[in-house]
Amino acid sequence: MEKFDEKIEEWLGKRVVPGLNYSVIIGDKVYQGSLGDRAWVPGIEPNCLDTIYDLASVTKVVATVTIVSRMIEKGLVRIDDKVDKYLEKFRFNDVTIFHLLTHSSGLPADFSRPEIMPREEVLGRIYAAEKIYETGTDVVYSDFGFILLGEMIAKVYGRSLDIVAREEVFGPLGMEDTGYLPKYSELIAPTEVTAARGVVRGKVDDEKAYSMGGVAGSAGVFSNVSDLTKFVRIVLNDGMAEGGRYLEEATIEMWFRPVVWSKENGERRSVCGVIGENHLVIAREGFSGVSFSGFTGTSVLMDRENNVGIILLTNRNHPSRENRADIEMRKDLCNYIYDELSLKI
Repeated sequence: MEKFDEKIEEWLGKRVVPGLNYSVIIGDKVYQGSLGDRAWVPGIEPNCLDTIYDLASVTKVVATVTIVSRMIEKGLVRIDDKVDKYLEKFRFNDVTIFHLLTHSSGLPADFSRPEIMPREEVLGRIYAAEKIYETGTDVVYSDFGFILLGEMIAKVYGRSLDIVAREEVFGPLGMEDTGYLPKYSELIAPTEVTAARGVVRGKVDDEKAYSMGGVAGSAGVFSNVSDLTKFVRIVLNDGMAEGGRYLEEATIEMWFRPVVWSKENGERRSVCGVIGENHLVIAREGFSGVSFSGFTGTSVLMDRENNVGIILLTNRNHPSRENRADIEMRKDLCNYIYDELSLKI
């Protein structure tokens, strides 16, 4: 992967991100690397493979989608259950778990501007939100839907989402450095520097998740490349973990099956993420895998056809969220892997 490292160094030379940790899984082989810095502010800290990143929206899949999938397998919920069956304050009786998972509920993407508020106010404003389109007629990526899924999980299990995630996902998969509410460590890459919060480190960057106490279905999980590699390899292995079956093969099939389409950009979605080309992760005609990303500069790509996984972790919003050049970097690096390996698509 020497040439791949050189490619990353080219991007780091443009100061697009402080640093980047990667894991490229090709069949039974795993290539990992850590380049650049973990922090620039208040001082420069060299990066390392153990660096822990705020996953932002990668939380949606690694925690929420995975837990809901296991709930469906156990018969705790059905994918076509109405959301108001579990959350009595939810006002729409035509929105199902499927709609929340696929971002086709009609709910808005987010609040009009980012702000920190009491937890109950976050939920109150989500419950009061009006639809911006009719359920099932379009796809609008929505944090609201996944916050509601997190609340549903806690309601069904009778335990907080962070505990359920540890019991259902991170513990069973041996993801020892992954979870909500991490203990403060210098291994955690900082994100933004703000007037209100100073250098954000060890606390979730997303304002809604932070307002929720650091635990939300939409964001809040911290992890590193080693732990995420364990997760991706199980998915590429059709749900089989070292200790036996973790997810049913039919569930994995569902994760890779496109079921909704966005009118805005034509992207196809499964219950897991974007199927095929993703304007934030990979620009490659004919690609059929699934990918998803996080606002902090994290992304995961899983390609069952070629048995390939690509994990790219950065803290691109350190020290400011204004930089988004990481999107072009990510697409360039993912395309490079496919070109170098001459992978069929």
